[in-house]
Amino acid sequence: MHAVALADHLARLGRRVLLIDADLEAPGITWMHQAQGGTCDIGYEDVLALLHGTTGGDLSSVVDIVRDCLPGQYVLGGTGPGTLAILPATRRSRLGPPRIEPVDLLTPDRSDYFLTESLAAVAAAADFDVVIVDLRAGASELSAPVLLDPRVQRVFVTTLSSQSLDGTVRMIRQLGAKAPALLGRDPAPAAVVTQYRMDVHDADAEAARHVLAQALDDVLGVTEGDEHELEFELDSQAVTVALVSPFRDELIALPRSWDDVVDVVRRCGLGDRVAELAPQPLPAEAVGDQADVPTSVEERRGALRERAASLVFAERTGLDGALGFLSTEPLQRLIGDHRSSLPVTVVVGAKGAGKTFTFARMCAAGTWSDFARKARMRVMDDALVVPVLDPANLDQQPTGDGRTGPQDLRDRAAAGGRGATRSQILRVLNDALRSADGSTDSYVWLNVWLRCMAIAGGSEAAPADDFDAERELLALGGQRKLLFVFDGLEDFLQELEGEAKRVALRTLLVEVPDWLRSLRGRPLGVVVFVRRDLATWAIRQNLGQFLDRYEAYALRWDAQEALRLALWVAVTARAVAKPDRELMELSYEDIAQALRPVWGAKLGSDSSHEAWSERWVPAALADFNNQVQARDVVRFLRQAADLSAGDEQTDRLLVPIAMRDALAMCSSEKVKEIGQENKRLGELLRGLERYAPEVLIPFSAEDVGLDAPGIAALVEAGALARDSDGRYRLPEIYRHALGFRTQGRARVVRR
Repeated sequence: MHAVALADHLARLGRRVLLIDADLEAPGITWMHQAQGGTCDIGYEDVLALLHGTTGGDLSSVVDIVRDCLPGQYVLGGTGPGTLAILPATRRSRLGPPRIEPVDLLTPDRSDYFLTESLAAVAAAADFDVVIVDLRAGASELSAPVLLDPRVQRVFVTTLSSQSLDGTVRMIRQLGAKAPALLGRDPAPAAVVTQYRMDVHDADAEAARHVLAQALDDVLGVTEGDEHELEFELDSQAVTVALVSPFRDELIALPRSWDDVVDVVRRCGLGDRVAELAPQPLPAEAVGDQADVPTSVEERRGALRERAASLVFAERTGLDGALGFLSTEPLQRLIGDHRSSLPVTVVVGAKGAGKTFTFARMCAAGTWSDFARKARMRVMDDALVVPVLDPANLDQQPTGDGRTGPQDLRDRAAAGGRGATRSQILRVLNDALRSADGSTDSYVWLNVWLRCMAIAGGSEAAPADDFDAERELLALGGQRKLLFVFDGLEDFLQELEGEAKRVALRTLLVEVPDWLRSLRGRPLGVVVFVRRDLATWAIRQNLGQFLDRYEAYALRWDAQEALRLALWVAVTARAVAKPDRELMELSYEDIAQALRPVWGAKLGSDSSHEAWSERWVPAALADFNNQVQARDVVRFLRQAADLSAGDEQTDRLLVPIAMRDALAMCSSEKVKEIGQENKRLGELLRGLERYAPEVLIPFSAEDVGLDAPGIAALVEAGALARDSDGRYRLPEIYRHALGFRTQGRARVVRR
């Protein structure tokens, strides 16, 4: 069914497909074709007999016969784009063993791959560009000549049944030992897990995908001196495919004829399930409006480089909103959950996840309703945005409309237009840290934070003894609604040490929101942007409960959102056309297609057997928690665009060699920033670096001097993962900077 689905899908998209039923023991496709009343002028076993009779490798007579017989066996089209022809297993109506079997073609005077080479030659002469062969289940002499050719893309279909899954894995690994596919030269193998219920077997299906992915990875080999050897593990992740195709009731009792079966296949969406198995990428379609997109490749590369460079450290570019606004899922949930009341929440994210960028966009909007409007959403409540703490490196230069960033917002909130300054607010906090009386008392710190909020919101600064912070805030809330925002807490805390700092941060994250929630009518709101490691350090009890409470708003970037960010950067740089729909409405496939002009379909020509670009990039930048940092994405685009400048390849903006080199540069910056963000993690990574010259990945903990706490810290950070054999790996975004090499499987030299 999946072979039929793929053939039909490709033909409907303009490909010229020959579908061969090579299941000589259970020729289901043949029976469908016969039930439809289709002509069977020639079958697979006839082709085998004709090939058996050739001498000296001359296929011209076979080619002529097959080409003349096939026109009556088309089921879609007949000439030109969008054709599908069937080569049935047999013309006979009775079952029986074939007179000539595929194994009979393996004579000493012929190539080991005589059968597949002959089928390719016949199909090419008949003007087909894709051949899909449906083999008998399992390994047999009937299937071996096709399965053992590494130049054939081998697709294994299995159920979740233990015997089916185990047998499939065994066969994949045996083929990997006997006929490995050379990475970058041969098509990567794939697998499909089918016949399971989504509501019952999701976990089992995901586990099966993982097992199959490991087995498929074993099929890939590396040639001696291959330029991809260092990238082997990463490239294999972006090449091999393990797909899922859940159970559908309509497939229990299939109709007899071809047209009726294809109708069921289409209604069940099987074609979409297996579309990624296409041997070559489909022709790229124009995406969106091409207006205002520069025609010169070099101009577009330059625009992409400049745009990405401006976003690497977005906090340095001011609050004028010129950088634009990407409405991510966490922001949409934040706004959507607070349409009728002001948010009182904490936004957690790692360094580089976009906290300061979001803080800057919120300040640039000025009000809660304008912030929602820029995200193309509406809220029923409104409030003036009031920054209490802002990062030290945030650009405070005047914007195009004369406003001056966070200080301007504090001035707008204050009577007379002279609000508290950042230095005044920091003075209050530092005085509390130096105080010997009560600096570790959470009640004292609650009043300190409320005082900072009050003077930021316009209350007259006064000595602490004469200042009733709660009364001042209630008075401010009675005049107008205010939304307080915090960012740059690391600038205030500096080093994560001392009980006073821990209590101060915990109070801001837990008790300040609790106090605001207790106010009738919610006149005041708060959004605190905080690094995840700071939150983990400050909250010793109920950390999981705290993180779960705000999980919906956490700034995380999975593979799809990382690709969406890359597309947003390219579109706003006017390096590629703007899609016809909003970016947040685009599916993964839509985003991948729209990014083809940026980095092509693959890390090579579109017809090569290199890794798929849209899978390689997130895999290269992600940690082992499957998280990608926004800063790493834009830094990668900047570096790759810079390295691509002047390249003669014009079918894409970012050329493969530049993308690979950019990954190494991004890795170095990533590890450097990790050391600044998390001292403990930085020390562990620097400790690993000492072993890189002698130790290969995967390694044991003893090989690199790691103890149990160090392993736990690295694993929790996504910087280390344990294999099934107990050895450990580093993600690519860390590996390159630390200088580790991977130990690939046995090297294979092509004869």
